[in-house]
Amino acid sequence: MGKKMSNAPVYFTLAQIRFNPILKMDEYLPTIQDKFRACDFPDFRHEQVQQIPFSAGGQAVAPAVSSQSRYIFGNIEGTGNYVLDSNSLVFQTTAYETFDAFSDSFKQGLSIVNESLNLAFIERLGTRYFDAVLPQEGETLTDYLVSEVMGTSDFADRLVHSLSETVSLSDHGTLVSRVVIRDGQLGMPSDILPLAPSLPSKITGFQGLHAIIDSDAYNEIRKPMDIDDVLKNLAGLHSDINASFKKVVTEHALQIWK
Repeated sequence: MGKKMSNAPVYFTLAQIRFNPILKMDEYLPTIQDKFRACDFPDFRHEQVQQIPFSAGGQAVAPAVSSQSRYIFGNIEGTGNYVLDSNSLVFQTTAYETFDAFSDSFKQGLSIVNESLNLAFIERLGTRYFDAVLPQEGETLTDYLVSEVMGTSDFADRLVHSLSETVSLSDHGTLVSRVVIRDGQLGMPSDILPLAPSLPSKITGFQGLHAIIDSDAYNEIRKPMDIDDVLKNLAGLHSDINASFKKVVTEHALQIWK
């Protein structure tokens, strides 16, 4: 689905699925880890995440604090990994090429987990893309983004940040499309950064005026586990992101990135 762009703006992508809880995950880990290792994801680490329960009003409930295990299976290059916990799997990469290749990698990880756990149902599927808009010398962001998402950023003396957000629904699910304009270092949101694969130097070394197109598509429908159905749904979510992306960037941008 689609061909690789020679100068693609995408620098981070993830797909996440939430499934029925598996309380004895530790018992299956040796088999799961061995299969990921055989698929060129030999790096492994185990983390304990502290969880603080909150009341309906948003206040912390004292004193109970629980911990949850999560397992990270990474490739040798450090550009991709799978994050597994008791009820979810995430595949994330900073070396995205095409949707077909990305979908195949997600399928590979999900198949490994499902073969070992025999999952009963899923209740959430989502995918998220980050695209970096970095104008070339002599260009501005207005050469790359439509005016509707620029806000008043052009008129600021010293811009801190500008945010445009649109939430929409389709037959595939919910799409949250954000365009963030900043003057400073290009990076990742704090909720993603700790587990993110290694970012390319083009991203970590950039300092200046830029925009990030953050596209987050998901649905929360409980249904029996069916990998073919999951992949079809993922393709639908991707098509929503692709359509939205093309509406917020200019033809000039597409020509530069193609």
